[in-house]
Amino acid sequence: MAGACLLAALLSGCASAPFHDDDSLVTGSIKATPASLPVPEGPAPKGITASDWTQAKLALDQALAARDGDVSVPWDNPETGTRGTATPVGPTQAGCRGFMISLVDGKSADRWVQGEACKGRTGTVLNQVRLLGRA
Repeated sequence: MAGACLLAALLSGCASAPFHDDDSLVTGSIKATPASLPVPEGPAPKGITASDWTQAKLALDQALAARDGDVSVPWDNPETGTRGTATPVGPTQAGCRGFMISLVDGKSADRWVQGEACKGRTGTVLNQVRLLGRA
């Protein structure tokens, strides 16, 4: 009985000890580095915001890298509300492949961007990029 009382007294002492989060421990041994995603090079066509173009190019890069050559990769930009898909089209010829990117913003008719993606020394380079007529 005395052992049970002693055990109860010891356990109740642990329950009243304050808990501290050890997640805030910083040792400095590993420096956090933000991940850098490859973004195909090429300026945005006139009428498309830089942030929409960046999101669309990231999706295009994923679509071009997909094992299934005929894949459409969706993209969206929460900052502007614009969304769409990036789709490689046609065969790869001399390291280049055509593409189409759709843009839907809910304010105007759907728009399409057409161009050619070519593999360069430092990554994908977009050529002959133009905004097509509204759908």
